[in-house]
Amino acid sequence: MPREPRWEAVIGSAAALFSENGFAGTSVREVAERARITKAGLYYHIREKEDLLFRICDHSIAAVLEGGYAVLEKKAGPRARLAGIVRMHVEYFVRHPHNLRVLTREMGALSPAPRARVAKLEHEYLGLIRGVIREGQAAGVFAPVDATVAAFTVLTVMNNLFDWYDPKGRIGPEALVGQIEAILFNGIAAKKKTAAEGGDA
Repeated sequence: MPREPRWEAVIGSAAALFSENGFAGTSVREVAERARITKAGLYYHIREKEDLLFRICDHSIAAVLEGGYAVLEKKAGPRARLAGIVRMHVEYFVRHPHNLRVLTREMGALSPAPRARVAKLEHEYLGLIRGVIREGQAAGVFAPVDATVAAFTVLTVMNNLFDWYDPKGRIGPEALVGQIEAILFNGIAAKKKTAAEGGDA
């Protein structure tokens, strides 16, 4: 599939429309109009509307998976690695907010074969995060919680940012990453003071 500028505009337009109106509620004609391409020209690149959905989902999960592996190559230590993955994922969301919404909300509209391909990449990404958590547990850096539950929790936080987070709001992307890291690594419970510090005995 060509990666020329016009094709990128088509994918971007499709992602925005699928995000705004849903896959079922968007027509090929609407995608073509937003991408400023003829409907016939669009069908030069695709066979059917589902091809657009698959390309968005496949490209999105492949991009964050590739980013995750890049973090593992650069970062030493499980805490730095998990923090790096969080930062990478948030940065991808900020650059491509529609893509993650489509991947999370519309993937179920894919036919079994393409959906299975995307799901395989998602499972690999989950395994990557779970591996970092287990590495940290073995090193005594992370608490001995269930690694799968922990990995899904991290993914849920990042994959659902589109539901509530506005990059233009009072908390910018950099501050958001810091907040997520603080909650993941330190929790939200205040440190209990000892009797010597004026706390309860």
